[in-house]
Amino acid sequence: MEIGVLYSGEFGKRFVSNLAYPDSCPHFGACGIDECDHCKTYSFSDMIALVREFDEPAAYGIYIENPDEIVGKVECDILVAINLHPDIIAELPGIADVQSIIVPVEHPAWLSVGLREQVRRRCDEAGIEFHAPKPFCSSDTPLANLGFGKPEFRVKMDGNTIESVEIVKSDPCGNAYYVARRMQGCEISDLREFWKEIHQHQCAYPCLASMERDAEIKEAPFHLAGYVMVYQFSMACGIDAESFVPEYMKKFVLR
Repeated sequence: MEIGVLYSGEFGKRFVSNLAYPDSCPHFGACGIDECDHCKTYSFSDMIALVREFDEPAAYGIYIENPDEIVGKVECDILVAINLHPDIIAELPGIADVQSIIVPVEHPAWLSVGLREQVRRRCDEAGIEFHAPKPFCSSDTPLANLGFGKPEFRVKMDGNTIESVEIVKSDPCGNAYYVARRMQGCEISDLREFWKEIHQHQCAYPCLASMERDAEIKEAPFHLAGYVMVYQFSMACGIDAESFVPEYMKKFVLR
């Protein structure tokens, strides 16, 4: 499996670093340099076919006449396109020689609903699998085969105390590893406090999903990421957290 990444901005840097240089996470404000115990034992650098960083979308103006000249040749199995100009995203199905295109939506401005459906139609016509998770950790994509997607944990309990946590699948930014480490040793006595603690650790990593409200999910992507993390970790502890999730968010969190 070969992975290509086209990106602009901090989230793209975080994703690439987590994929290829997992020991770099202390530099993002997680455990810190002195506390790092190198809990991420993977590296997929040998699977990365290309990584290209672009300017922020606004730097290109409203329109780009020849997106293919900016993007260049793209050949890989899975292409991840993060925070790119809409004209570049729209042309990816025709530019890229790929099997799958993933366009994560950490911010509502990264991919409008209209553009998403346009790209989906073009991908269908070209025989390309298309995913647009909002945010990246809210659903699985072909990267789930590498252990990245909607976070999953395997938790060993000693009574009401979390004895150990194993990562089955991490969110693409690597936040799950930080949550797992911080929650180890936690004694669960009050559910609300337990849920609050999970979310606080997710924020401290820090989570980079946008705080701007998204009309489609009726919440900010940041909030959806929080509900997903709390629900997934709670279920791994044998605790049903459905009541923690607002009714209108359940179709996104529980799916």
